[in-house]
Amino acid sequence: MDGKVIITIIYLLVVTGAELVITYHSVILGLWIYALLLLSLIASSTLSIKQKTTLEGALSERDLLRSTLLGLRGQNFRVTALPWSRPRKKFKDQSIRREYDLSNFMKCLTLAPLIRMLSTSMPVAPLEQIYWFIVINTPLFVIAILLIKSQMLTKRFIGLRPGNWKIQFPIAITGFFLGFMDYSLLRPSPLIASLTPETFLIPAAILMIFTGFSEELIFRGLIQTHAEKLTGKLYALVFTSILFASMHIGWQSPPDLLFVFGVGLFYGYAFQKTRSLTGITLSHGITNITMFLLAPFL
Repeated sequence: MDGKVIITIIYLLVVTGAELVITYHSVILGLWIYALLLLSLIASSTLSIKQKTTLEGALSERDLLRSTLLGLRGQNFRVTALPWSRPRKKFKDQSIRREYDLSNFMKCLTLAPLIRMLSTSMPVAPLEQIYWFIVINTPLFVIAILLIKSQMLTKRFIGLRPGNWKIQFPIAITGFFLGFMDYSLLRPSPLIASLTPETFLIPAAILMIFTGFSEELIFRGLIQTHAEKLTGKLYALVFTSILFASMHIGWQSPPDLLFVFGVGLFYGYAFQKTRSLTGITLSHGITNITMFLLAPFL
């Protein structure tokens, strides 16, 4: 089995285990598991970069030796073709690219542990519940932006483009159907006291930006896109959907886990086909708006 696939399987097992521990046993123990996972990912990504640097140094020494020997040829020395001269560039490019992609992938995987660590440890109790999303997701936005900048990712790479509205609009309006479906499974309490324009608009905007956009940027724009480069589209789609579902274990509803896994497959597949976050971001935001703001009053 490929080493990168093994890494993703271990990662999913640890995340799922941590979520189960937090939900059914001990929040503190679950956070410790996440902290160890976070440190492991950071250390592994750093080690991967060091290996890349070592490889670059070794190849540079080979280049220097090759140049020196070829220079001697002009001084009546006979130099045969060097065994590494032909495949050198291909070996260098592929090896360094793989290490670089793996390092970037592991850095993006730190976002899932951070979601839970922030949501369970931030001092949000004095605030209205709707504002928790701002407090928790703002640091995640900052970290995601830093990852995008440090990895020099393009807007197209992470799906920050409008896309074809003839396709994006139908994807977006699925959020109403998904929202009512999710509400029927969980029956959550509303996040507003009454359904009026004054109480609806700001919470709706918060849910759209700090759940819809933030989660799609993290799960589809960063994690799934990096996973595709390492493991292929099909495995990346399944991996990201399982991860997305596992982060909903806290709702303590097996039917909802299956539902969220299906939604993850739908969003991930739509993203693969359109390479745009627009439709799935709107759908995700509308799903939460329907579930927490509309459905409880209908």
